[in-house]
Amino acid sequence: MFVLQQSTLALLLSFASVSSATNLQQMAPDFSPVVSSQPSDLVAHVNMERANHGLANLCTNHKLQAAAERHIMDQFKTDFMSDTGTDNSHPEQRITDAGFEWQSVAESVDAGDANATDVLNWWMKGENRENVLGKYTMVGTAYVYNEMTFNKHYWVQVYATSSSEHCDS
Repeated sequence: MFVLQQSTLALLLSFASVSSATNLQQMAPDFSPVVSSQPSDLVAHVNMERANHGLANLCTNHKLQAAAERHIMDQFKTDFMSDTGTDNSHPEQRITDAGFEWQSVAESVDAGDANATDVLNWWMKGENRENVLGKYTMVGTAYVYNEMTFNKHYWVQVYATSSSEHCDS
């Protein structure tokens, strides 16, 4: 009888641990980025602002996009906004790590603004204005939404010039 009770208890504990693990897995936030038009909307808004100042449009580059996505996932997972990553990386390092051979780089970040218009308005009121209107030729933009965080909306835009890199089509 004791053996039967012990095996029954072990079986119940097994079910309980599987059930608990399943519940924890269901409660864990999904850290996959939301696919949206937000990044392209921001590029369009930035290019309109540049045109208003007589500047050429920025074109997209997949390596810069990768650098922006790396940083946005860091911000997204930690609910923290800074040009410095939690791994102490900086824009130049992230862009280099993405394989982009740059001559000049800059980065703008934002957290909390829900749309491209608000992001650009915020940037144009501060030091990021220099990035938006800078002598850059290429850009990579990333956006993520996470309803489980305080800021919810996260934006990264990296700007660069290069003599060897090219725009995506």
